[in-house]
Amino acid sequence: MANRLLLGNLDCETHFAAQASPGREEAALPRNVLENISAAATLLRVFSRDDDRLWTPVEIAPGRLGGPPELARPQLLSGPLSSVDGGEELLAWGETPAAANLRVERKASRAFVEKAPLAETLWSLPVASPGAAAKVNDKRFCHELREDLGCALPASRVLDSVSQLESHLRDLGTQPVLAGGWVLKAPFSAAGRLRVISSDPELGELELKRARNLFEAQGSLVFEPWLERTSDFGFCSLVLEEKTILLGVHGLRTDSQGRFRGLVFNPRPEAAGLSGPAELERLEAAVSAAAEAARKEGYAGPLEIDCWSWRDGSGEEHFHPLGEINARISFGLVGRAIIEELSGAGDWLSRDPARLIIGPQRPRNATAEAIELLSPEAPDGCGAWLERISPA
Repeated sequence: MANRLLLGNLDCETHFAAQASPGREEAALPRNVLENISAAATLLRVFSRDDDRLWTPVEIAPGRLGGPPELARPQLLSGPLSSVDGGEELLAWGETPAAANLRVERKASRAFVEKAPLAETLWSLPVASPGAAAKVNDKRFCHELREDLGCALPASRVLDSVSQLESHLRDLGTQPVLAGGWVLKAPFSAAGRLRVISSDPELGELELKRARNLFEAQGSLVFEPWLERTSDFGFCSLVLEEKTILLGVHGLRTDSQGRFRGLVFNPRPEAAGLSGPAELERLEAAVSAAAEAARKEGYAGPLEIDCWSWRDGSGEEHFHPLGEINARISFGLVGRAIIEELSGAGDWLSRDPARLIIGPQRPRNATAEAIELLSPEAPDGCGAWLERISPA
């Protein structure tokens, strides 16, 4: 049996940022962030067997892994990647130089089987180079693609300095699109990290200080209006060398600051926030365009886009089909694989909609049937549950 290794490198954005800016010191994530992403990374075990190994940045107690026996309990590893032995087969959350260095030349080669379960399909996908993965995950790449497709957010721009930010805000003045404020995003970030959010069109002292620090650390940033989102969702796909496989849409659960809190899986697209077939067609077109753009850069592998609907000051609803590109494994893909893997363990999984909750606790008013996948224990307190959504 092949020696297989999974890398739960949910900190891959820091490595992408270092690739994009040679000579710039690689940023280290705070300890509490590493603890949380390590806990969440254990959900990658859905792609494993019991004799596989799963690496996370910091140690997670094996006893925290829950769920029925259909979910494997791989050997958990942690610590510096330099101390980890590679495997004949390696599956990484994000394709970084460190992941590439662990791949051995005798990596097993198998033909891609489209109808195979996701738990095995990912092992047969082509592997992207770290350079291609970094290029496609760059928010500036997504911004340029949105402009090419004619779906850029109003007033959005790539800015290189505080002076450009000040000039841009002066040019925009009190335009209605900035009624809710604005946000600056680092080119490589995840889960709401490395951002400056202002609730005012003006540039206050605190926002100025934070913006200056972020420009100094990142070089350039993506400016967007802060919008009143009414629905958040994502769309998973697999980018092959010759075609794109569209897996479908799912709803996203976020907090008031747009930070990720979970996902909703439902066979009805409108349940994810789409208002009708036309929006689904636009979303599928955006996913296909993102996949084709990624392919031209040499990227192949899993790809998810995040998108949303939003309401302007006059109450009119708008659909934004291309928010961000995640050229890596995503929790949308993880959730799909878990539901697929456990459908035999609980027949409601194959029959009813479900939500994957990732965070410190289930909602206090939760009454639905649920499977605990990760126990929320110290030091991070992060747990995970797959919860049934009872039909109305």
